[in-house]
Amino acid sequence: MRAVRRGTLLACAFFGAAVAACAQPAPSAPAAGRSVGGSSPLVAQLHAVAADTGVPAELLAAVAWSETRLRGDAQAPAGDEAAARVGLLGIRASDLSRAAIAAGVSDDDARHDPEASMRAAAALLRTPGAATAADYDAALRAYGGPGLADQVARALARGLDARDASGASVVVPARPMPARPAETVAFVPASAQNYDTGSRGVGDIDHIVIHDTEGNFDGAVSWFQDPAAQVSAHYVVRSSDGHVVQMVHDKDVAWHDKCFNTHTIGVEHEGFMAHPDVWYTEAMYTSSATLVAALADTYGIAKEHGTILGHGEAPDCSDHTDPGPGWDWAHYIDLVKTGGAPQLAGDTAEVTGPGALVEGEVGDVMIQLANTGTAAWDVDATRLGTALPQDHDSVLAGADVAWPAPSRPTSVAAHTAPGETGAFAFQIQAPHVTHGTVIDEAFQLIEDDGTWFGPTMHVVVFVTPVRDAPQDPQAMSGCAAGAGSTNGGCAILVAAGVLGPALRRRRRRR
Repeated sequence: MRAVRRGTLLACAFFGAAVAACAQPAPSAPAAGRSVGGSSPLVAQLHAVAADTGVPAELLAAVAWSETRLRGDAQAPAGDEAAARVGLLGIRASDLSRAAIAAGVSDDDARHDPEASMRAAAALLRTPGAATAADYDAALRAYGGPGLADQVARALARGLDARDASGASVVVPARPMPARPAETVAFVPASAQNYDTGSRGVGDIDHIVIHDTEGNFDGAVSWFQDPAAQVSAHYVVRSSDGHVVQMVHDKDVAWHDKCFNTHTIGVEHEGFMAHPDVWYTEAMYTSSATLVAALADTYGIAKEHGTILGHGEAPDCSDHTDPGPGWDWAHYIDLVKTGGAPQLAGDTAEVTGPGALVEGEVGDVMIQLANTGTAAWDVDATRLGTALPQDHDSVLAGADVAWPAPSRPTSVAAHTAPGETGAFAFQIQAPHVTHGTVIDEAFQLIEDDGTWFGPTMHVVVFVTPVRDAPQDPQAMSGCAAGAGSTNGGCAILVAAGVLGPALRRRRRRR
């Protein structure tokens, strides 16, 4: 089968350099027996390591996403280097040498080289014999704790459409799994050696301090439970889904801010201020704002930036700067004022794609929408889903295109704040047809929590059987691609003449 990238040049020229996906190679689809696709060079490395070690590529990808968002940030609670998470897959520093020896790589490569990090992690996750899901769940718990096992299971259940540090994609198809119960705020006590017992109430608490962990969620929770830490926070919020644990009662004085502890409540947020676009998610903002709004109501704290402030803004006798300039204070305080209730909305869609394909051919589609709501759109959380009816398997989700699921072609290419424009780039594959057929596929935006929103958008393509395809691809359009032209441009003209309304037009929600 031929893979024709018909719309890429046209779409990239139209949308400009703001769409990082245009600079990436065509995504690979998961082939038979291979469950990870995408345009990132990490994909080939994941498959190579999986073939050599027996640890599934999708499991390694999900661990890398859960631990470092495919970036390999060093993760070390202050003063606890042994608990640091290192490398692309967040290996505990205390396990690094053992893992590196087992994988046959150096400690330094396991820290800094992506494939070596995968091999070292696989050495720790490998289970003998025919491994079951329960075996890998136990291995994940030993590797990174129950929180990691839960995050990986949820990621695999919904599928991943993640981006590496360069913006290239890593796609893991969704797979049906037993539903996991929804999580609520749980009390996970910090060590009694890490806070002062108190009896604070209304009038005693007048500020709320926002922190980031500079590490992952489970590492922060474990550190606050370690008596040697001499540090704690009242609450910790997880990045991927906004899950909250309370570790110190409000009445007690957590040790989160040195000189500013006595009259404050500390809220830690999983992530790194160097990468706010992937760690400071809308799910985390929303969940944290709901919590902080309730705390402000309980203790009579003004819902404004000042009484609610960052660690770097507090007089804490230290040089901390978290959560850093990437924390969206205006958006966060707006959420606090509304009790954490964001509005999801999108409008004015621009759809560009191939007007005609031969069955089996692959073409590129770009959809651009304005975020007209009050909530940001996050990579791997805000997705396109099939519509009319919602969630049906698309005939355009062929074997040679990398979709997280047959009803989910892609997620937004980059974090898109309210007022910004988001891009959704994906490929379609023309299905088998016996005669010339118009395929009209509808899409709508959906959040990972199941909320549908925004306009209904249509990708329309005329599919020709292979036996009827002209020898010269240009003959389908009756035009010749001269200087500055592309096959995609001719296909758009065909769509306008044969199918009626042009594909490249604005579609507004009615």
